[in-house]
Amino acid sequence: MKSKLQARMKALSFSEKIKILGKLRDREKAIAAAGLRRKGSMGSK
Repeated sequence: MKSKLQARMKALSFSEKIKILGKLRDREKAIAAAGLRRKGSMGSK
């Protein structure tokens, strides 16, 4: 499975890889923000 992913990544152009990294970064920020909100609401109960 890992080799399939590596083959796909090699086939992508640099700009396509940058787009994917941007999406992952945005997703990571959203997850972190949601996690912080969850912790805050649990702590206030």
